[in-house]
Amino acid sequence: MVPHFHTSQASVVVMGNAEDETLGSLGENATLARILPLLPSVTQAEIGPGDDSAVINLSEPRIVISTDMMIEGPDFQWSWSDPEQVGYKAIASNAADIAAMGAVVVSFQIALAAPKDTPVAVLERLARGCAAGIAALTPGAGVSGGDLSHSSVFTLAVTVVGDLQGRRPTTRDGAKVGDVVAVAGELGLSHQGYRELLEARGDAQRIQALKATSKAVAHHLAPTPPIGLGVVASAAGATALMDISDGLVLDATRMAHASGVSIELQPLDDNALVGGEDHGLLACFPPDTPIPQGFRTIGRVVPSGEKPVLGAGYDIPDVRGGWDPFQDFSAP
Repeated sequence: MVPHFHTSQASVVVMGNAEDETLGSLGENATLARILPLLPSVTQAEIGPGDDSAVINLSEPRIVISTDMMIEGPDFQWSWSDPEQVGYKAIASNAADIAAMGAVVVSFQIALAAPKDTPVAVLERLARGCAAGIAALTPGAGVSGGDLSHSSVFTLAVTVVGDLQGRRPTTRDGAKVGDVVAVAGELGLSHQGYRELLEARGDAQRIQALKATSKAVAHHLAPTPPIGLGVVASAAGATALMDISDGLVLDATRMAHASGVSIELQPLDDNALVGGEDHGLLACFPPDTPIPQGFRTIGRVVPSGEKPVLGAGYDIPDVRGGWDPFQDFSAP
């Protein structure tokens, strides 16, 4: 279910509201005092936010850790993203990386840099979006700390820690010839929403209408990936597992290269093949293993050939596919 955030104004309007207290007028400490109570704490934390570092109790010595950035421009735009959606999406994209290892999310570290004229209310809304994402996607996890600084460009960096709980990590390099290839979550829906927003760029009224009516736009702005199915896939015997963040073809190519195989895909539309930011899960299962509920079969693993990803009876588009922030982002 895609979350719906109720806002009375477009974020770009809120960002420019001179009546709000800003980061520059309130300062770091007072701003943090406003934001931290809005975020859930880590239940396993021995020491949480407020000291130089957090101390978290895990079930084993190993941890799973990942980090990701969201930067105004290539990753989101205030002309169509609400602060709540930016926060929710940051949680979703990072949690998916932990799920893709077959681990359970324990804690998030959130670092933020923003212009000093940013209203503190925007950060409060962003924090509420993070809290909503944690509650919906990684219940039991929390925020163990972070950082707040000044920047000319709004930048959000999230580091996430996961617990394997005694399981072996399920990596992208274990796919074997004969395995069934399956996915969980959406394929190409986020890309469809992104294209709809690009077509409406500059038309605030149309953008607001799309946010209220388009499933694809809602999914692009605040995706709800199947985080819990990472552990399910690992427990079911998945030989390889990864997050689909940059498009099916590009991420399947990465899995094929890592595993020394090729992946043959059933016929899928172009959106499903190259659209990124859905944050679903790509998994391989032995042919005699029942596919877990929530996954659907889309192909098979074949011996390594001329192409790492090929179509079963059709041509795969440009294998680069997916999203590359250096090549695909164009400023509005």
